[in-house]
Amino acid sequence: MLALAKVSPGPGATIQHREIPIPKDNEVLLSIKIAAICGTDLHIYSWNHWAATANVQIPGIMGHECVGEVVDVGKNVTSLTKGDRVSVETHIPCGHCHLCLNGKSHICENLQLFGLHTNGCFAEYATVPEICARKIPSSIPDEIASVLEPLGVGVHAAQKADIKGKRVAVLGAGPIGIFSASACMALGAESVSISDIQTSRLKVALECTEVTTWNPISVKSSDVLSGHNTPDVIIETTGNERALQEALPHLRKGGQVVLAGLFAGNVALNLSSDLIFKEATFYGIHGRRMWSTWDLMEDLISNNKLNIKPALTHHLSLEDYAKAFQIAHSGEGVKVLLTP
Repeated sequence: MLALAKVSPGPGATIQHREIPIPKDNEVLLSIKIAAICGTDLHIYSWNHWAATANVQIPGIMGHECVGEVVDVGKNVTSLTKGDRVSVETHIPCGHCHLCLNGKSHICENLQLFGLHTNGCFAEYATVPEICARKIPSSIPDEIASVLEPLGVGVHAAQKADIKGKRVAVLGAGPIGIFSASACMALGAESVSISDIQTSRLKVALECTEVTTWNPISVKSSDVLSGHNTPDVIIETTGNERALQEALPHLRKGGQVVLAGLFAGNVALNLSSDLIFKEATFYGIHGRRMWSTWDLMEDLISNNKLNIKPALTHHLSLEDYAKAFQIAHSGEGVKVLLTP
């Protein structure tokens, strides 16, 4: 099979011919239909500081967002059969730690990540633990099914805060930002505003859901996040320190902040005025709750409350990976899909 592998530390990746893997007792073998590039893949591809310290398996096949068909099952697999169409949950829980046993397996104490600590899905075939393979309803097309993992982060962000009837500001109109904004509106937010420095991404956000957009380069956040638009909730998806610093002073007292973006280092905040005196609540989220986020996400899609198709801006072959990564890195595209 063809696979896109990270063969050594440093920028880039390599297309290789590899043996089709054999599933272990608790695994399924998937024929990958579509995979998608994530921000994490960009970190690994460029090999920045985050990637160098994330214990990424090298050599290893990249990729963790996908939809595929089950073509073989391990002897202990009971919930899936050949022919099932599944999407993949990246978080691989141990199943026996305190968190796993108390409904928080998505932040398992012994968590591993598919495509980072194991071989991933930028390949024609991939093995996936049964616990991470989610059977997908036929009503959800392959393109949408390939991005349920990142969509789930946006839905989880909206789940985490008290969204209904609230004014929400989303920082960043990348995939997670657009998915978060869409989920907030689907779950009953009064209004959502979203920022980005890429005008093309703001246009995509408008195609996905009813939002107010602004570019922080040309418009001050104080001109947007004030008066009637003072946010009850801020969802941060950029990992940009300045974006968070500029937005926080405008958060309504008693408001909520959901942090979904990954920051490169320490972040300086005025905790006294922006958190303590406001009695604000800060949440960090990591991935999706297994499996309540997936249940909610599928319900929203099936009831036509989520329209994320405009965010799937590019679709290339796996062999065109260099172009695909360039598009994703430049911000020209929002979600870039790959077909092995």
